[in-house]
Amino acid sequence: MANLREYLVKMGQKRAMKKVKTERLISVLVIRWCLALVLFGAMGGGVVLGSAKLFDPQTFPLKVVSIKGDFKYLDQQKLERAMSTEVREGFFTLDVEAVHARLLQMPWVAKVAVRRVWPDTLLVFVEEQVPFAQWGTTGLLNMQGGVFQPAEKDIPAGLLKLAGPKGMEQEMVARYRDMQPRFESVGLQIASIKQNARQAWLIEFTDKSAIRLGSQQIDKRVARFIRVYPQLKVAGRGLPKQVDLRYPNGFVVHWELNGLNEVSTRSVMGITKQNELG
Repeated sequence: MANLREYLVKMGQKRAMKKVKTERLISVLVIRWCLALVLFGAMGGGVVLGSAKLFDPQTFPLKVVSIKGDFKYLDQQKLERAMSTEVREGFFTLDVEAVHARLLQMPWVAKVAVRRVWPDTLLVFVEEQVPFAQWGTTGLLNMQGGVFQPAEKDIPAGLLKLAGPKGMEQEMVARYRDMQPRFESVGLQIASIKQNARQAWLIEFTDKSAIRLGSQQIDKRVARFIRVYPQLKVAGRGLPKQVDLRYPNGFVVHWELNGLNEVSTRSVMGITKQNELG
């Protein structure tokens, strides 16, 4: 009986100790969880304060803006002024896309790449437009047939002149590249190519002569002209001022006769199937 009573007492003590340990464990976990919340809150506040400081333009200001490129028509100071508002921002707050877009608005800028270099540098790579031809009276074309419009005073002199309906820019460039080597074979250099609203082509050369091709069979008519042009030069009628090739089987030549005080013209019909000079 005494043993049973002693056993029951010991069991009660063990249960009590176990309860105490459990309560202590729960208390420790609760304390640790509360400390974690406090620490996390403190860290979160630090992140917020750090982010605010990080994105303050005065914390990491841009000190160096380096513009790289080979320029013939662009002015570096104008490039700097164009992005002056954007570069007032800090290293992290700078809007790179805004700088890119602002520079592309300048007519002589073809391509732009913008890159930040830690800790305080902005690198700007600019590719300048290369004018291939004058487009109409106020525009320019690059080698790919892209249109850009600088100030009229900045249009270079002596460029090839191309003119035509909107949307024909690339085809006009392609036509020139195809035809110029063919005309060079007979000693002619293209000065201008024009296409009117009816899609009729007029080609003028640097010697002030011209040919009219109409709107059909352009390649065939160019080939006909190149075939007969050497004979026209030695025909003894003077300089062939204009050759009209808008005829199925022939052409009309307007001759220019230079005298001391006068210039006269006359026309002859050349039927290529019978007699190319008429």
